[in-house]
Amino acid sequence: MPTLNTSNPVELSRALVLAYRPQAFFRRMCSTITHRTKSFLIDIEKKTRYLAPYIRDEEDGKVIARDGYDTITFTPPKVGASRNITAKDLEVRLPGQSIVEISAESASSESVMSGLVIEDMLDLQRSIERREEQQIIEILSTGKVATGVGADINAPIPAENIFTAAAGDKFDAANADPIKWMRDQSRKKVALSGGTAVRRAVFGGDSWDAFIANAKVKDYLDNRRIDLGAIAPREDQDFPGVTFQGRIEGVDLYTYDEYFFNDKEKKNQAMMPVDRVILLGGDPRFEMHYGAVFDGANGTINKTQTYAWEWIEKGKIRWRELESHPLFVPVNGGSVVSAKVL
Repeated sequence: MPTLNTSNPVELSRALVLAYRPQAFFRRMCSTITHRTKSFLIDIEKKTRYLAPYIRDEEDGKVIARDGYDTITFTPPKVGASRNITAKDLEVRLPGQSIVEISAESASSESVMSGLVIEDMLDLQRSIERREEQQIIEILSTGKVATGVGADINAPIPAENIFTAAAGDKFDAANADPIKWMRDQSRKKVALSGGTAVRRAVFGGDSWDAFIANAKVKDYLDNRRIDLGAIAPREDQDFPGVTFQGRIEGVDLYTYDEYFFNDKEKKNQAMMPVDRVILLGGDPRFEMHYGAVFDGANGTINKTQTYAWEWIEKGKIRWRELESHPLFVPVNGGSVVSAKVL
């Protein structure tokens, strides 16, 4: 088997992209699209549900107007994560490696370096995927992504689809009916502007607790005359922090309890807002777009998800960085409803 040249950015980047398999819940719903430029255009089509008119035998067909579309320019934010390797790192055993090795297979400094590079690159790539998942949830929760290093980037989700539920509709309100509320959102918003009814509901931790504690939800599930729905929790091993809780009226219910480390506040933070529920139609057309990465040293424009850099500082410290320009775009934004329900 040929040895991977970890000092070649193109070769290392290609290996990482080929080995990449999204593991995060929302990221797995996205198709992946790379671009040859830093910015890109997306056409958001408008669909009107015309009915073909009845006409008399002697009449010609009546004109039905064409639907238009909006063209939106997006410039993805830059994401970069780096790590260095020093001489001291080569003297420390790798996880799972014996402290003393006396054999023909003893690790050379080159193989230790290669192992560190691969492990570091995979770890940095996982941090980028974690950022992508956080970006998706931020957009689904707020309609935009705020990077803190540039202007906010707005997503094509109707403003009225992201809101705070009315006081009487909040799941912990005395007379609230969360199931009817979800049914109304499916009929009046998602089916109308997104084309299909709601098929998935993703709950933050506190919103789920309020949902299953709600008296009308309990009464609904206790109705044995007809199979209206069931709560049967099952941890989904494919998605960290996500649990499939059951199904009600054809809607799959999930709770999302994954966390990330907030480096600014130095504490773990919930990936999904705990007081929110996100409803998704059957065809949300989620896409993860990647702008091109320019390598000034090689003079190349790289159409890729991630690009691996390497440089040496002061002749002693070897640095490696993964750069990516990801942007989540819910093309069929009308199929999303996101509400604060507590």
